[in-house]
Amino acid sequence: MDWLARQLVAANVNLFIVNRLPVASSGVAEPQIAHLALRLVSIHSGYAFLWREQLGSIWRETKPPFTWPVLATDDERWEVRSAIDAVVADAYGLSREQYQHVLSTFSHKSYPKAPELCLAKFDELKQIGLEAFTKKHDPYWDIPLNENPPQPDPDVSAAIEKALKAANNGKEGKVDLLGNPVPTDLFGKEIVPRRRRKR
Repeated sequence: MDWLARQLVAANVNLFIVNRLPVASSGVAEPQIAHLALRLVSIHSGYAFLWREQLGSIWRETKPPFTWPVLATDDERWEVRSAIDAVVADAYGLSREQYQHVLSTFSHKSYPKAPELCLAKFDELKQIGLEAFTKKHDPYWDIPLNENPPQPDPDVSAAIEKALKAANNGKEGKVDLLGNPVPTDLFGKEIVPRRRRKR
């Protein structure tokens, strides 16, 4: 029954559920979490625009500038993931025993060393404090978080616009990137089909 309930909840996370979940306040750690998350998600050159938006031309990695992915190996990625995890566990006010229990509820088949690594980072954070931990694990700790709304990558936007123009050549009405006609109403406004609920 527990397994079945998990499948339903995992497939149906909505605002009713999300609004009931406690969210930890990370305070001073917000820039660190953002910087570390940026290092994790920057897996190819498509993230260069996001990188520059957050960090400019600053590159403090051990590899040549703007080499993708930023973190290539599982060990590199888990060093960063465990640092984020420790900061979040601390923000929730968990004790070591509580954090150890939370870690034990997840499968770690893809990286069996994860619980041990996360606990080591948590112990280190408790020992040296959040500020020193941040400076040690975030190479960009001194760069303020860019909280402006993200801007579209002009290169990607131009490529999409060019593809749409090419797809539209010689055809009446709007077409999508695959050249299929886009349905419009009498005023030329795109019709977005509503999804029907299954009964």
